[in-house]
Amino acid sequence: MLRFAEEVLILLLDEARGELAPGLPERSFALALSGAVLMDLALEDRIDTDPKRLVLVDSTPLDDDILDPTLAEIASVNETHDTGYWLERAARRGPQVRKAALASLIKRGILRSEAHGLLSLTPSVSWSRRYPISDGQQVEEVRLRIMRILFSDDVPDPRDVAIIALANACGVFRTIMTSEERAQVQDRIDLMKRLDLIGRMMCLAIEDLDVPDKPVPELLRPKEIPVVPGLPLLGNGLAMRNGLVNFLARQYREQGPVFRIRAPGRRFVCMAGPEAVNFLTSHGKTVFRSLEPMANFHNSMGASRSILTMDGIDHVTTRKAQARGYAGRVMKDRTQEVVDITRNEIGKWPVGKPFEVFPEFQNVIAEQMGYMMAGYSPQGYTRDLSTLLGGMLLSASTIPYIMRLPRFRRARERGRELAREVLAYKRKVGPRGMTPDFIDLMLDLREADPQLLPETNLPLTVLAPYMVGLDTTASTCSFMIYNVLKRPHLMQHMTAESDALFDQGHVSIEGLQELDVSRRVAMETLRLHPVSPAVLRTVANSFAFAGHWISAGTQVMIGTAVGHTLEEYFPDPERFDINRYTPERAEHRQRDAYVPFGAGNHRCLGSGLVPVQLGLTMATILREFVLEPLAPDYTLRLRSFPTMQPVHFKIRVLRRRMHDVVTMADGVP
Repeated sequence: MLRFAEEVLILLLDEARGELAPGLPERSFALALSGAVLMDLALEDRIDTDPKRLVLVDSTPLDDDILDPTLAEIASVNETHDTGYWLERAARRGPQVRKAALASLIKRGILRSEAHGLLSLTPSVSWSRRYPISDGQQVEEVRLRIMRILFSDDVPDPRDVAIIALANACGVFRTIMTSEERAQVQDRIDLMKRLDLIGRMMCLAIEDLDVPDKPVPELLRPKEIPVVPGLPLLGNGLAMRNGLVNFLARQYREQGPVFRIRAPGRRFVCMAGPEAVNFLTSHGKTVFRSLEPMANFHNSMGASRSILTMDGIDHVTTRKAQARGYAGRVMKDRTQEVVDITRNEIGKWPVGKPFEVFPEFQNVIAEQMGYMMAGYSPQGYTRDLSTLLGGMLLSASTIPYIMRLPRFRRARERGRELAREVLAYKRKVGPRGMTPDFIDLMLDLREADPQLLPETNLPLTVLAPYMVGLDTTASTCSFMIYNVLKRPHLMQHMTAESDALFDQGHVSIEGLQELDVSRRVAMETLRLHPVSPAVLRTVANSFAFAGHWISAGTQVMIGTAVGHTLEEYFPDPERFDINRYTPERAEHRQRDAYVPFGAGNHRCLGSGLVPVQLGLTMATILREFVLEPLAPDYTLRLRSFPTMQPVHFKIRVLRRRMHDVVTMADGVP
């Protein structure tokens, strides 16, 4: 049998949005879970309750991650307290209960978490509305059971009566039913909550705690938001161009987590630091929208919108479809082919002659992504795509008319030409068998819902996987090789790991997971040079944050990577130190401190693929070449706008390494 907490989560699941009842206040959610835990402990004869006291009956653990921590806490207290006291105390563990219950539901095959946190019922449960409970038995899905009881005269199971009482006391029905529906079944709810003793006890205790039906509105006396001093006309624009993360981190230390900044033609309220990341993750869907800050991004391509500017149900639907195309399995299914592509591209690098590495990495990444995402090479288009992406980002951020310039207009036409070629190719050859690629998935989405993905939006959608890594992944590869060449001992370790990987024969995803030093070098590189250091949003619904009131309509910049630079999370933060990511230190596991791919419902879809891609690319390079170390005093020049890139960074191949080469031609199916 499922635990009450598990069924509460299923009851609260908004399948269309892929989340758990966003309208339910946090306190109500926590009390619903704590009440569910106490009800299960009572049914397991571990506690006994009445309105005035909760008594421990048996402290024997149940070998249950959902219930045992609360049982142990009750057993550790000598004094006797009422049920309300334990509801409040257990509610503090709400996030842990939620995590344990979600893990259990996923393990049971009832829920699945996809697209970086979007939740859904598994297909078998979604279609049958039944799920397994134990010994092969199945039971109807909880929402179906509860609604049938409320909207009919069916005789209820005592367990469902308890769920109804708990859900009513915590305001759950206010989030999953309309006011008209609630009015229709209110008499039935009132009857149900009187039928079950345990449910009635919890209901009375929760009602005594005065659970709010709605979030607390605005602060009575909000603090004034400090303004960061800047230059006339330019404001803070020049300081941000010289290093956005460092600028935001400096203001965070001086002003706190909220401050006002200016750029030419733009004004923002900036939220920064781990607390801002936590807020974005917890409340971003409710209070922010994405359209206005990035509207020029899709407008410049003649599209009505893109995934960057979507919110709500359309964003969830599109994100689920695209996430499958960017998932780590894409690399798993095509690892050896990607190695062959990488070898072919880096085989063009000169030996003994310095060359600028960033454009070369753009070629490598574009070819990799073209193969993995579409099965179609962008050869001949990479420079045009890079120009197009730069123009689109500038158009969205500071220079809205830049796409009218001849250089960018030519790049746009070249991009559209590539999109037409890719679509013609995919329509000719059809989907890639049992493992459809990104373009296959997008064509399926268009066929299923032409309004969600209209023809006018197809060119930008098709070009997205080609452009997505041109600046971000290629830059990260450049930064990573810079950090390695500055530290020959790391290059030596990574070369040894690469040899161990390739000496196995065909490269596998399992082998890539053994690249420990390479993984930690990539993580530290991403800390110092995050893919997404900040996000822009418009406030859709006013909210309070850190004692300040931020009104609807405000343009907000959220500095998600500020935590990367804070001493309290990463000691000596400017030092390159891959041991931060060992199990003993695990500095990246501190909550909301390490977010190189952004946070919230628009978190980078490539966050699962990119680390694997970085490891494979660097391993292939070090397998093929001996590279010249950099001088210890060499300092990399950076350009931080519109994205962070190295400037004129050159490397030199000393010689090619001699070894046997395994390719797809050697028998990989």
